[in-house]
Amino acid sequence: MDSSNIQKFFKNKTIFLTGGTGFLGKVLIEKLLRTTQIQRIYVLVRPKAGKDINERIPHIFKDHLFEKLLKLHNDPVKYIKAIAGDCMLNNLGMTNIDRQELIENCDVIIHTAATVRFNEPLSNAISVNVQATVDLLNLAKEMKKLKAFVHVSSAFANCLDFHIEETYYTDRLGITAEELLKIKGKVNDAALDSMHSKLVNKFPNTYCYTKSVAEEAVLKLGNTLPICIFRPGIIIPTSNEPVPGWIDNLYGPTSIIYGGALGVLRVIYCRASSNAGLVPVDYCVNMIMAGAWHTATDITQIPSLKPPIYNLVPDESNTLKWTTYKSFVEGYGRKIPLASMIWYPFLLCTETYWIYKFLCFVYHTVPGYIIDTILLSMGRKRRMTRTYQKIHKTSSYLRYFTENSWTFDTSNTKYLWSLMNSQDQRLYNFDMVSFDWSQYAVNSLVGMRKYLAKEEPDTIPKAKKLMRRLYILNFVVHSFVCATFFWLLWTIFNSVFPST
Repeated sequence: MDSSNIQKFFKNKTIFLTGGTGFLGKVLIEKLLRTTQIQRIYVLVRPKAGKDINERIPHIFKDHLFEKLLKLHNDPVKYIKAIAGDCMLNNLGMTNIDRQELIENCDVIIHTAATVRFNEPLSNAISVNVQATVDLLNLAKEMKKLKAFVHVSSAFANCLDFHIEETYYTDRLGITAEELLKIKGKVNDAALDSMHSKLVNKFPNTYCYTKSVAEEAVLKLGNTLPICIFRPGIIIPTSNEPVPGWIDNLYGPTSIIYGGALGVLRVIYCRASSNAGLVPVDYCVNMIMAGAWHTATDITQIPSLKPPIYNLVPDESNTLKWTTYKSFVEGYGRKIPLASMIWYPFLLCTETYWIYKFLCFVYHTVPGYIIDTILLSMGRKRRMTRTYQKIHKTSSYLRYFTENSWTFDTSNTKYLWSLMNSQDQRLYNFDMVSFDWSQYAVNSLVGMRKYLAKEEPDTIPKAKKLMRRLYILNFVVHSFVCATFFWLLWTIFNSVFPST
């Protein structure tokens, strides 16, 4: 059997990871510790929720994600050292002592930290997504042992084009990272935020805009470094590693599935025939590790006028349409429903915006007011109208992405896959050609029940009984509403055209 080149590369290496306490970062830490013999992972951490940085790292190992790792290593925390810092601050908010320690020891940088909120104020998005990237690039140039730098961007960073190549789109920006940061340095945050429409221009949000600017920074400042850009699609729960369907929060399409499964979300605005650019988080981690290995071992990339870019999205031979994804979820969802659902789960999808607004009024706004009236009569606080206002606001941020469709070139990604031996392809799989979307839908639904709803498999029989009762209630309510509607039409018709 072939030995793993990726495992050989990471052996005794020291890694500096940003975003290590996030969704992607946690899966990356688990895979590095479980499959390689790394020397240390420095993780940039900021204090949060009353925990200092040295408390946050041990805390993440309490997650189900790390159960498999903990069976192999009694104390994996010993391989991690928290570095106090914050991507909102200049020079990543690090002390000179920590900075020097990284300069002396770091072999690999993996930059996953970002603000992914579409409605993030421009000043914040620039600080986290652009300034932090530039600061990290400048730090990397001082590192004495640096062998690879993987910058995590997004397949939708350059979403103004609907076919996205593995190349740079700096002409779309009209500004460089350096020029943008000069503006930031001259004005306060409020003034910078007021320049949103002028700077962001046609980009749908500050996230895509600043991620695209960050790529320009990599192109300009990273061309003397062993560096590559990884562009994943919409990151979704694990496919199978280390456990199927793991997720720790409501990310992307999972929030839609979860809301639908609970019976809260009933209407979405979406082009059902569009490609769903989804990719499991464990596949992203595998490609990050493969990208680091290849960047470090392919000397033709050092120096490189254009650091290579890798798009990871569903392959053109194995695309996933939103309508197919919806049918998978609905089909399997009825077999493993949630015991905590409040209404029979169904999801209406429309491509016509005025119909979407009408259906939202019928299926969200009206039921929301009815439920809140009942809650008030019971002496409890209103919650559903506010919930639906948040849902509709979030949907408005996503509109650009739900009404458009993209295709992607993945030549570099396929080439990287072809360079890996059989052992590496088995251990670090990111092959989207043979990906089984049907099985993935099952895994993600099981994971959603376990990790989000906190429901074990033994609750499924109870959930099915509840679903049958809610199905009957849903049928009765729909029948009553339809009968009332037609009765009103008949009454109006008779009043306008009375019988003689």
